[in-house]
Amino acid sequence: MNRRAFAGGVGASVVGSMLGGCSSTEPRALPDVPPHLSYHDSVRAIRAIIAQDTADTTLIHDALPRLYEHGVPVQNAVILFHGFTNCPQQFDLLARQFHARGCNVYVPRLPRHGQSDRLTTTLANLTIEELGRSTLDAFAFARGLGRRVSSVGLSLGGSMSLWLAQAMPIDLAVAVSPFLMPIGIPRGVGTVAMHTLYTIPSMYWWWDPRVKQNCLPTYAYPGYPTHGLAEVTFFGDKIFEYSHGKPLGRECILVTNANESAVNNSVSRDLLAQWKTNGANVSEVVLSGLGPPRHDIIDPTTFPQGVKLVYPRLIEMVLATEGSYVDRNHPPRVQAFA
Repeated sequence: MNRRAFAGGVGASVVGSMLGGCSSTEPRALPDVPPHLSYHDSVRAIRAIIAQDTADTTLIHDALPRLYEHGVPVQNAVILFHGFTNCPQQFDLLARQFHARGCNVYVPRLPRHGQSDRLTTTLANLTIEELGRSTLDAFAFARGLGRRVSSVGLSLGGSMSLWLAQAMPIDLAVAVSPFLMPIGIPRGVGTVAMHTLYTIPSMYWWWDPRVKQNCLPTYAYPGYPTHGLAEVTFFGDKIFEYSHGKPLGRECILVTNANESAVNNSVSRDLLAQWKTNGANVSEVVLSGLGPPRHDIIDPTTFPQGVKLVYPRLIEMVLATEGSYVDRNHPPRVQAFA
């Protein structure tokens, strides 16, 4: 089943019978802001994660986290969150471009991603707790890398950037096509549909049923378990639960593709509208002229045009407020892998 068939079918199949069973709960308090680590402690912590993943023989090399750093704290530290079923390689070229502009850059591997078995169903066991912990850990480690911390994330990574905007005093959160709800499904219907989907045995759906396991890029999973997809939307629901309070992030930019193929942009706009009523500094940038409908506008393997059409815009967003600074008395260095 492709994404549009899913969008048209799963929501409609349950809305009539399940809406009466919906309930909401008051959100818990926001997590504590992590302590501010020194530069050396931050680098040590990230290198330990890289070393741990390097020793894990179930992971592919492209899935290893990346740290591109200059040996000293700089003006801009940037976290890059990859998308659902992809891995850090998706953001590697953009990370190098940020690094060349004087940024210290951390690209974490999201939980249960990057397995050498491309047909693994481990994402069926993904939890919002894992996603939340991964997001906050990345922020905690990045704080020591620069005076100003920004995050850029695509899809699930975009949702993680939104969570940082809500819960942490991040300077800038850029959410590119965050996966809060699949395209064509209103949030109210979709939330019920996803909970229903989660009550039945998990199924495996191809991203592109025409090519199945031959889907590119080769370092990403060619499909996903439906329980994993549901959990990604539950993570977005948690952000909405907290959205009645003013976000702690200083600024959030929603980046949407005018020709989006996978996510419901209006749901993301609803979240930003809620934040705006609470006095948050939020805005949207709509990208057009990117060609046929698509969701992943970052990965150069499947969308090489993004290097010229998208990357400069993202770099400009992150560096627009304060120019990137690096101490030129210290030679730059790259610690991409352990």
